[in-house]
Amino acid sequence: MPQTDNTLRVILPGKLIDGVHDNVMEGTAVAIQGNVIKWIGPASQAESLDSAGAERETLEFPNATLLAGLFDIHTHTNMPGDGRTGEQVNEDDNDEIRLLRAARNVAAALASGVTTMCDCGSWNRTGFALKEGLAQGIVEGPRVLVSGPPLTVTGGHLWYMGGEADGIEAVRTRVRNMIKQGADFIKIAASGGSTSTSDPYRAAYSVPELTTIVNEAHNRGRSVLAHCRCTDAINSALDAGVDAILHCSFYDNDGTYRFDQKTADRLAASEVWLNPTMGLGRANRNRLIKIKEERSLTSDEETRLDRSTISGGNSLAQFSTLVKAGVKLVGGSDCGWSYYPFGDFQGEVLSLHEAGLSPLEAIYAGTRSPAAALGIKDSIGTIEPGKEADLLVVNGDPSQNLEQLRDVAAVFKGGVRVPTVKERAGKERAGLG
Repeated sequence: MPQTDNTLRVILPGKLIDGVHDNVMEGTAVAIQGNVIKWIGPASQAESLDSAGAERETLEFPNATLLAGLFDIHTHTNMPGDGRTGEQVNEDDNDEIRLLRAARNVAAALASGVTTMCDCGSWNRTGFALKEGLAQGIVEGPRVLVSGPPLTVTGGHLWYMGGEADGIEAVRTRVRNMIKQGADFIKIAASGGSTSTSDPYRAAYSVPELTTIVNEAHNRGRSVLAHCRCTDAINSALDAGVDAILHCSFYDNDGTYRFDQKTADRLAASEVWLNPTMGLGRANRNRLIKIKEERSLTSDEETRLDRSTISGGNSLAQFSTLVKAGVKLVGGSDCGWSYYPFGDFQGEVLSLHEAGLSPLEAIYAGTRSPAAALGIKDSIGTIEPGKEADLLVVNGDPSQNLEQLRDVAAVFKGGVRVPTVKERAGKERAGLG
């Protein structure tokens, strides 16, 4: 196990976004010791803090903003983010390669400012092995909450990860088995998805099956996240009482997009969290647009760009309307999937702002809201005494310009300062790592 450094570190930022107050604070210092936040108060009082005999260190960031470390509620650590489908990764790689890739991916995420993430679907035991490696200090990365293989019907979305289960007794057993292995939450493929043997436009599980899953998970203190790519699946998930809906796309059974007001009203009236994953579509479109600037697109690429542009417009309009209705959005990139590599969760936070959240609301959706959705807001997600010292420092003021979230100056995970993307690149150029 990694040893804890007991140095009292006083951080003096130009500005502070603590996630508790709905405003940006100035003249405030934060002290961390061990793996927790010890104190928050006026910078003028920081020098008088008792270090209990430990060493002291002062870190000044006068032109930067301090905020809680980012929390990405939706990732797939086994996936490469290079455009390969899940089926291709299933055929091309074995679990050993997928686990090694996961280790690389989580290191990239941490360096970019993500100090907590959810792995929403990985092959067999790879997610659990990753979590164990992180706990032992073998692997460097954020704190990773793991679902293991998502629950899915036979041939359903992500079936190749190893989570097929049909019927009430089978799904009950599967949930219990996932928790036995160490699942921090339960992921359900409530509709099909990109998996070729599944149908993204139809609900996969019956409401009684979903309700059984939710009851079993909640009885053991686990949240339930449901992948829903159609309106029927969204309503089934709401009926069952899931905690968060991923994608939350309004598609009819024939594949037609249609905004459904009745479902929108249900979502607004519920306490369920919605994860739009709009950054994923944007990453795919930006890639194709960049290629188009360099050469002509193939007919297949043109079709994909047109399709993505239409679906992206529908999604933006849908979530803009839902935000006005008062739904609760939570940030999750779905990175690793398609052409969305690890290291830019900020792209999803920016898309939430585009959908209508203020910059501060978008920041909260990427920090404190995921912690609330997973039931762990008492330990992370905001900057408060006694909470884990998972912190991010960015140059500038992201409450005025969210793009500043990408300009990372420092990252602390559990009180330990870890190298940023820029710092890692500098070491590599110097031949030091």
